[in-house]
Amino acid sequence: MERTYTIGELAEIAGVSIKTLRVYEKKGLLLPARNAENNYRFYTEDAVRQLEKIQLMKYLGLSLEQIKEFLHRYENVGREEMLLTQRHLLKRKREQLDSIISCVDKAVEECKRNEMDGDTFLRSLNSIVKDRRADELVWRLGRHSDEPRGWSRFIFEQAGLSEGMRVLDAGAGYGNLWRYNAERIPEKLKITCVDKHNTHADGFFEYIKEKESAGEIPKGQFAFLWGDLEFMEFSEKYNCIFFNHVASFIQNKKRLYEAFLAGLSEDGVFICTWGGELLYENIKTLLHGFLEDNAPVELRCNKIKANLKKAEGELRKVFPKAERREYITTLRFDTPEEYMDYILQICKPAETVLEQRRKEFLRFLREKNVRGKYEITRDTYLFCCRREV
Repeated sequence: MERTYTIGELAEIAGVSIKTLRVYEKKGLLLPARNAENNYRFYTEDAVRQLEKIQLMKYLGLSLEQIKEFLHRYENVGREEMLLTQRHLLKRKREQLDSIISCVDKAVEECKRNEMDGDTFLRSLNSIVKDRRADELVWRLGRHSDEPRGWSRFIFEQAGLSEGMRVLDAGAGYGNLWRYNAERIPEKLKITCVDKHNTHADGFFEYIKEKESAGEIPKGQFAFLWGDLEFMEFSEKYNCIFFNHVASFIQNKKRLYEAFLAGLSEDGVFICTWGGELLYENIKTLLHGFLEDNAPVELRCNKIKANLKKAEGELRKVFPKAERREYITTLRFDTPEEYMDYILQICKPAETVLEQRRKEFLRFLREKNVRGKYEITRDTYLFCCRREV
């Protein structure tokens, strides 16, 4: 006679709580039989094997809905595809955890370096998280851009730098502006880089010191100021001030723009940049052919447009005659999976829906790009700002 188990016995055998078994029952994953005389639950050996499958898939990180679908289609499900999809999701989770750990490590170093009250600590932590997210986007842009160095070289060309100028790089970060234009830096150019510790600017500082030691760049050509741009004043005059994709980190932009204006020489130029709206428009158009409800994406797109309009308005209050220039680049992806990952990272309002319909969306991307081209175009704005004559 086949052995049966009470809910308590099964919970003890499996090492789970009775509450967990009841959740599985409610979700339709593990249904008990009922004693005809007293209506008590009991479980058969088949239920034990079913529970083993559930626990295995839980260990692999599948959601209860995914497990239910798998068990429902157990004999016909594409098992390899299911595992590969889950592997991809787990890799993404690992990347997210690595990113979070990096932010925590930087926050620990900041705590060791400075004593902070609660509000100051939260502001510092927020800056670290924003910096990390920006780094991830820059890395993806560099990997998939048709010309990774193009943007840095474009900015450099707009500045019209010449020998002996004094330059301020406000929010220098990883220093791509100087790394990618090393052979074009005029002689006797004096460059002051401003940024916070615990950012990629630390790495750029070490890079410069190594180059100086190797005799590849003149000693003293680069200087570094460590601090928060929000609270800095500039006593010197600069022929050029770069403010490359940093505006979104600043709360009081008007105050900082006024500080930059005060720091410009009479013939100086302030170069301010930020990403445009074309990328989001293209993603919206792409998803319109896939999502039945495109309203969240539309809302996100409209919000970005409004933010860009507001940002330009704030800039023009201080620099009324700012000249706007545009840089267009195309991002290309080798596989539909890479293409989809980028869209998910950029377009958060659609992330949950697209992840739930991952296989469908991949098929949609393949069918839409029959020639195997997975690409999307984005724009970036540059504003050349000068003192009013």
